[in-house]
Amino acid sequence: MFIHEIINQAPSDHVAIEGDERVTYGELRNLVSLYRNQLYEMGIRRGMKVGLYSANRAEFIYVHLAVISLGAVIIPINNSLVDREVDYILKDGEASLLVTDTKLSVSIPSVDIHDLDFQARQRKASEAPAFPSDLTEDEVCAFVYTSGTTGSPKGAMLTHRNLVRNVEQFTQMVIFKPEDKILCVLPMFHCYGLTTVIHAGLMHGSTIVILRSKNPSEIINAIVEHSVTMAIMVPPMYNLLARRGEPSVMQTVHDFISGGAPIPQPVAQAFYDRFHHPVREGYGLTEASPVVSVLPSDRLKYLTVGPAIPGVEVKIVTDREGPYQPGTVGELLVRGDNVMKGYWHREEETKKVLEPDGWLHTGDLAYMDEDRFIYIVDRLKDLIIVNGENIYPGEVEDCIYEVEGVSECAVIGHPDPLRGQVVWAYVVMKEGYDFDENRIRKYLSRNLASYKIPRRFIPMDALPKNASGKILKRALRNK
Repeated sequence: MFIHEIINQAPSDHVAIEGDERVTYGELRNLVSLYRNQLYEMGIRRGMKVGLYSANRAEFIYVHLAVISLGAVIIPINNSLVDREVDYILKDGEASLLVTDTKLSVSIPSVDIHDLDFQARQRKASEAPAFPSDLTEDEVCAFVYTSGTTGSPKGAMLTHRNLVRNVEQFTQMVIFKPEDKILCVLPMFHCYGLTTVIHAGLMHGSTIVILRSKNPSEIINAIVEHSVTMAIMVPPMYNLLARRGEPSVMQTVHDFISGGAPIPQPVAQAFYDRFHHPVREGYGLTEASPVVSVLPSDRLKYLTVGPAIPGVEVKIVTDREGPYQPGTVGELLVRGDNVMKGYWHREEETKKVLEPDGWLHTGDLAYMDEDRFIYIVDRLKDLIIVNGENIYPGEVEDCIYEVEGVSECAVIGHPDPLRGQVVWAYVVMKEGYDFDENRIRKYLSRNLASYKIPRRFIPMDALPKNASGKILKRALRNK
C-alpha cells in the first residue's frame, strides 16, 4: 500500500475530519483529487519536493496526501520556525514550492494554503495523471527534518513502506476502530502526530478531531464536544490536565498515549489519581517513522516505554561480551521496515547511524528487563527536548555567537517538571562588553523559533573546560 491510499477504504459517508469543518471520507477523497490537480497544474511533478508550513488544519492533510499522490516528496516543516530556518530546510531539501499559511520570506516560490484551497475548489484544474505505475513502496515520499547533535538539521528520507508499515505496527498495539474519534492536538508537521494520529486514524477509518490550541481548557472542551475516544499527547499536556481537568469530562476516552519525551512518573501518577486512567507511554524517533515501542494496555508498568511494537526489532549494545543481561545499560538499536532510507544528501551522517544490516543507532542509553520492556536512561546526544520538540544546542549557540561582544557560550537542557526540559545558556562576554540579556534575547527572537530561545541566560567569567580546551557541559549541568 502507498501512504496516499490510506483514505480509500472507509465508507464515503463516514466522517473523516471534525473541528473547523466536518468532512466525510468521500469529500476527503474528492478534495485530495482537486488539490493534486491544482498542484500538477502549478508544475509539481514526480520526484519534486514541496515544503508544507502550516498549523493544524484540514488543508494540511489535503496538501500532504495530494503531493505524495503525484509521486512527489512532501517536506512538512515546523510552523514555529522563522524565515531563515525555513529557508535553510527548503534549500537543503531542494524544494520547488512552499505551501504556507503564513507569509514568509524564502528563496523559492510559495503559495498561501488558503489561496490553494480556493483555486482547487473553484478553478477545477484538468485531471492530473494517475500515480506513476512504476513507483514502488520503497520510493521516498517524505523528508522529515530532524536536528541531531552535530551539524544542521537533516532530512530523514521516509518511504511509503516506512510510513505504512509503522502505522500497521503501531495499530497492532493501539487499536483504532471506525467509531473512534482521535484528538489531533499534536502538530501535524511532527512525525509523531503524523503517524499516530493522522495516518493511523485515516487508515482505520476513524474520525480526526483537529485542534490548533494546546490550551488545557480547549483540549477539554474538544474532548467533551466531540466525544473524543483517543487522546495522543505529550507529557506537558498530561501535566496540565492532571492539575485542571475534571474527571467527568474524560469519560469517553478509552486510550491515553504519551510520547515525544519521557513522561515523569509523578505526572503519570497524578493523571491516574485524578482520572483513574493510565497513560500508555511510547518511544520513537523520526528516523524510525517514528514509533518503536508502546506500553501494552494489559501489562502496565511505570518508568518504561514498553516492548518493541510488532515487526520492530530492538537490541541493547553494551561493552560486555555474551548474551544480553537484563538491566545492563547500553545504546538502543532498532531495526524494521519503519527505519528510514537515510539522510538526504548526508551519506557520512547516514553511515554513522545506519548499519549495512539495517540496525539504526538511536543515540539513546537504555536497558531492558526480563520481559524486554525498554527503559530509557539517558541520551548519548546533547539533544534538548522541550514539550516534545527537539532542540539542537549548537544551532542556538551559533546564533548567540553572532551577537556582538559574546566570547563564548554553552547551551544545555535543564530539567523542568512542566516541559521536560528548558534551555539554559551560559555566556562569557569579551573584555569591554557588558552582559545584556535583553540585547541577546532580542537578537535571538529575530533569528530563532521561540521555543529554542533559552529560558535563562547565565553570565560567566569563564566556562569549564578540559585539558584539550573542550567545554565541559556536564560540569554546567551539575551546577
